[in-house]
Amino acid sequence: MLPLIFLLIFGSVSLVSWQLLRPREDVVGRRLGVTPTIAQTGPRTPLPRRVARGLTRKLGRLAARLLPQNFVRDIDAWLVKANEPWPLVGFLGAWAASAVFGVLMVIWFATSVENMTFLRLFVIAMTILPLFGLLPFMILRRRAINRQQKIIRSLPDALDLLVTCVEAGMGIDAAIALVVEKTDGPLSETFSRYLKEVGLGLSRRAALTRISERTGVPQLMGLAAAINQGEELGTPLADVLRLQSEDLRADRRERAQSAAQRAPVLMTIPLVVCFMPAMGAVVVVPSILNLVRFTQGIGN
Repeated sequence: MLPLIFLLIFGSVSLVSWQLLRPREDVVGRRLGVTPTIAQTGPRTPLPRRVARGLTRKLGRLAARLLPQNFVRDIDAWLVKANEPWPLVGFLGAWAASAVFGVLMVIWFATSVENMTFLRLFVIAMTILPLFGLLPFMILRRRAINRQQKIIRSLPDALDLLVTCVEAGMGIDAAIALVVEKTDGPLSETFSRYLKEVGLGLSRRAALTRISERTGVPQLMGLAAAINQGEELGTPLADVLRLQSEDLRADRRERAQSAAQRAPVLMTIPLVVCFMPAMGAVVVVPSILNLVRFTQGIGN
């Protein structure tokens, strides 16, 4: 009888404790769309992924210690230009893992493939090692350059909108907020970061300088310098922005003209690769066949 009473009391206390301590649903927050419906507890990332991330971070810290600091700072600068798609330690770890994987592949070819000569192994190594050793940096560099090009292409239109808003009587921060609202892409993300930094108490000059240096776009850096200089000299911002807009449009026109001038040179590549073999097969081959037949007829 006593064990049964003990079990009933223990079960009752456990149920009451669970009812009092369990995560509750925030009904008001759910209706307002502010908080999730049920509190999430426990790890949501699978164990193999967490183990891989831990090993990648360890490799990244080791690579950061072994590599020259100037090289590590350059990689960090490229990550910033690419809008930090990966932490520095994670990227260095993934790069080190890629290089190690390339070395292991070369070792596997050297030990597993029969009749492997030194020349063949050298060719395989020169193919695999640069690929796995440079591929992460090439991907990062391409991503940063694509982001910079998108910013350069969208900057003149955004600057026209800024000029219109400032001439209508809006402040520069309100005009930038309107540009963020009406546009999207890397430039909108950059201006949104500027508004956040200004909202946290950073001065306008420092915030403009920081976002322009983060992107590494010369046009945006020139715009930030022009706005800061205009504020120092007391020049109306509308005039400064209008001059910058005209310069950016002239620069975009020059880039379009230079691209149009490069088009004939680039067209020669598919012309030589695709058109010349077909023309040779249609024009030259029948002439050669006729010449062979003619020489055979003379010999007979």
